[in-house]
Amino acid sequence: MSTAPKRVAIIGLDQFGKQIARTLSGHGFEVAGLDPLRSNLLSPCEGVRLVRNLEQAVDSSDVIITCFPDQLLMSARLCSPETTFGLHGKALISFNTSQTRPASSARSMGEWARSEHIDYLEISLTGEAHSIGQIGCELVCAGPRRVYDRLKPLCHSLGASLTYLGTDCGATLEYC
Repeated sequence: MSTAPKRVAIIGLDQFGKQIARTLSGHGFEVAGLDPLRSNLLSPCEGVRLVRNLEQAVDSSDVIITCFPDQLLMSARLCSPETTFGLHGKALISFNTSQTRPASSARSMGEWARSEHIDYLEISLTGEAHSIGQIGCELVCAGPRRVYDRLKPLCHSLGASLTYLGTDCGATLEYC
């Protein structure tokens, strides 16, 4: 059985991404952060090392968490051959930050990750960004059970309550 990952990269440092980064850093995770849309406007978060590009983020982590409102753009970047190669043997978590993303998009990412042998988990928050890491925060997760079990300690660091919905990655978007 593999140990829980401790090096995490957060892609997208909006209100969700910053709160996730701060929470994980506070729980002893080594956190790298990248926001491709606001890279020149970011001020450093305590405990978070800013990186310059997606390749650095992937190279510096065991788990990549995307908190990107434009999932189509993020998917295009992640699915490029260079990035896909770097993701092999790592875990990818798509943290749903908007309820406008279709469930079919999450299912498609799950299938792509499975075909590329990348551990993938889809997560949605049933509250506001500020509740991440607080009592009363609930995260709903979907993806392969072995991936959920491996990433459960990281997920517990983000939310007081976890609900596992099964292997259908689109279920998190239909649940909330």
